[in-house]
Amino acid sequence: MIKINLVAEVAAPAAARRARREVSLGVKQGDLILLVMLALSFVVVGGNWYLLSSKRTNLQNQQQELQAERDKLQVYIDKVKELEVKRDALKHKIEIIDKLKENQHGPVRIMDEVSRALPDLVWLTTMTVANNVVTLEGKAMDENAVANYIANLDASPFFQEPTLLDLSRAGQDVFNFRLTCVFTYKPPQIKSSTGAAGGGQ
Repeated sequence: MIKINLVAEVAAPAAARRARREVSLGVKQGDLILLVMLALSFVVVGGNWYLLSSKRTNLQNQQQELQAERDKLQVYIDKVKELEVKRDALKHKIEIIDKLKENQHGPVRIMDEVSRALPDLVWLTTMTVANNVVTLEGKAMDENAVANYIANLDASPFFQEPTLLDLSRAGQDVFNFRLTCVFTYKPPQIKSSTGAAGGGQ
């Protein structure tokens, strides 16, 4: 009698199909995971690119706005620079005018102050001015009169450093003298007193 084992024959193909199914299912899972990872990568990269692109666009817009605002203000900036140049030129002209006024009234003021400082028994014969240095020559009845004149010049705020260069007897009870001093058109004492008076008002 011939026996046929049908169970073994049927079981073998079924086991093979299950093995193929498992192998095929494993390959599909790996591909799926890879696709998911690639998709996530594209999403992340795309998101970063979009954010950077948006940020760059915003910066470009801000730069354009600032440039437009700067162009509007440039007119005023140029105007201010022009006014500053005119102000400096006007200031220079005023300084020149003040200097000319000082030089114009300088000899008159020097003569006035020199005369005020003259004591009794002293008279002048020559006065020269060079670069604010005043040289005085004259005669005096005695030596004390010359000393008083030097003291008066030294006490005046307009004169500085009076120096006696020569003192000699010219005759009986007559002395010749020569001295120098520096004349200041705007002494500090006069400036301070004028400022205090203006502040008090």
